[in-house]
Amino acid sequence: MGTVAIVTDSTADLPPQMYGEYGITMVPLRVHFGDESYRDGVDLSSEEFYRKLASSKVLPKTSQPSPHDFQIVFEALASRSDGIVSIHLSSKMSGTYQSAAIAANSLVGKAISVIDGRQASTATGLLVLEAARMAKAGAGIHDIVARVEDLIKEMRVFFTVDTLEYLEKNGRIGKATAFLGTLLSIRPLLRVEDGLVTPYEKVRGSRQKVLARLVAAAREHAPAGKKLRATVMHAVSPGEAASLKDTLEAELPCEEVLVAPIGPVIGSHTGPRTMAIAFHPVD
Repeated sequence: MGTVAIVTDSTADLPPQMYGEYGITMVPLRVHFGDESYRDGVDLSSEEFYRKLASSKVLPKTSQPSPHDFQIVFEALASRSDGIVSIHLSSKMSGTYQSAAIAANSLVGKAISVIDGRQASTATGLLVLEAARMAKAGAGIHDIVARVEDLIKEMRVFFTVDTLEYLEKNGRIGKATAFLGTLLSIRPLLRVEDGLVTPYEKVRGSRQKVLARLVAAAREHAPAGKKLRATVMHAVSPGEAASLKDTLEAELPCEEVLVAPIGPVIGSHTGPRTMAIAFHPVD
């Protein structure tokens, strides 16, 4: 039976133990605080990042892996697998996908499929986990790619931020510019649609009210009669995330809900106290 290697980048924000458990290779992006540079999820954990963000006088910058970074990984994996599926952060948010694609194209004769996940954070992670589960079960590269591409279309992502400052200043605000200048007593509910941050609705009132609307939006967009795999992403608010997980499991037919902190790279663009929900149908 052939083997397919699964690759992603650090913005998948999966819990560290999952990379080893599922045999996933992770290529880190970088976070820069002035002259200090850190590998996302390697030199800098989520908790360390948000502490540093709170005390830093400069906003962090991020950078993608180079094609050479991916080439090294692909060459090593190609020597011991029948194919590689590499799944990445939305190409409309980062050049990471392009770096991976350049590396794959440079390795003539290697079976490497690079996928623009059109998602961010653990929404990408859900795609990666599905691919890794299929690979462990012995699925071939074409079946894995087809399944991931189907899930990209079916993935739904809703999130809220405490401020649009980080999205705006880092150039990742997408179509949510419509919300700028309107946030006095208004909390933004956003979504990721076709790889871009887009406005969903404005919620007036408390943080608890906008978190309740996160769950309501998920319920309104969940496919009828299907089990779901979901994730709750937080920066870093584990108590709120655990409560949100309990609510999701009570109100939606979830087969699995993964709770994960939003990592340094994505957190650089969304800021502290971001909360998000993503889900897709199991089949």
